[in-house]
Amino acid sequence: MTVCNGLLCLILQKFREKLFAVFAFALCGGYSGQITVKVECLDKTQSNISISFSYPFRLQQVHFNAPLCEGKRHETLFLEGDYSSSTQFFVTVSVLAFLYSLLATVVYIFYQNKYREKNRGPVLDCLVTVVFSGLWLVSSIAWAKTLSGLKTALDVGQMQLLMSACRDPENLCETLEEPAWTNLNMSVAFGFLNFSLWAGNIWFAYKETGLHKSGQRYPSRTPSEKRSSSFRQYSQSSFDQSGAGFEQRLYSQASFDLSSGSFSLPQTNLGPPMLYRQMGSPTSKGPLIFVNESQ
Repeated sequence: MTVCNGLLCLILQKFREKLFAVFAFALCGGYSGQITVKVECLDKTQSNISISFSYPFRLQQVHFNAPLCEGKRHETLFLEGDYSSSTQFFVTVSVLAFLYSLLATVVYIFYQNKYREKNRGPVLDCLVTVVFSGLWLVSSIAWAKTLSGLKTALDVGQMQLLMSACRDPENLCETLEEPAWTNLNMSVAFGFLNFSLWAGNIWFAYKETGLHKSGQRYPSRTPSEKRSSSFRQYSQSSFDQSGAGFEQRLYSQASFDLSSGSFSLPQTNLGPPMLYRQMGSPTSKGPLIFVNESQ
C-alpha cells in the first residue's frame, strides 16, 4: 500500500479540493426551480400559473399573476423572504477555495524553491488551510439552515394560500410541477465534504512546515520511562559494586600451604608481605607465632 507524503500528496489533495469546490458552487449557484399551479374556476375557466425562482433566492423580487375567477381580472402577487446572504456566502467560499487550490497547485509544481524558501510557503499554506476549514464549516451550516427555510417558503401549499382564487372552496387548484431540491441538497452535502477534506489536509500542510520534527528532536520522557531508566541505572551500579567487591575478596583471599605449615596473604600495596608460621606440625594445636621477616 502506497503512503501519500510530501508535495505529491499535497498536489493530490489540492486536486480533490478543486473538484469538490466546483461541485459545491455549481450545484448551488446554477440552480433554478419552478412551480406550476393549475387554477380551475367555478365557471370552468382554467389558468396555469408558473412561478420561477433561482439563485441567489431573493424571493421578494419574484412575482406572478393569478386569476381572481371574477371575469378576466388578475392579481399580482410577490413571494416573501430573502435568502441571498447565506447562499452567496456559501458560493463565495466555494469559489475562493477553488481559486486558492488552483494557485497552490501551480506554486507546488513550478515554484517549489520559492515555496520552501525560509519555510514561509508551508507555514502560510497551513494557516490558509485552517482558515478555509473553518469557512467551509460555517458556510455549510448556514446554507443548510437557509435551504430548510427556502423549502418552507416555497411549499406548494403556501403558494396556493397566496392566491385568492385558491382560498375559495368553489374553485379547484392543482399543483402540476414542484421544484426539485436534489441539486441543492447535494450542494449542502458537498459543503460538509469540503470541510472534512480541508480539515484532513491540515495535517499534511503542517508536516510540510517541519514544526513537528523540531518537537520530536528532544522528546520528553513519561514518568514510567523515567522510573524504568532509574531502575536500570541502579541495577547496573549495584552489579558493578558487587562485582568489584567480589574481585577484591578473591584478590585478598588468604592461602594456606599444608606442606610447609605456613599461612600467607598475597602481596598488596599496603606494605611488605607478612608470614605467619605455626610451630610444630600442621596438626598441632600449639600457639601461633607471627614473625615479620622484613625487619
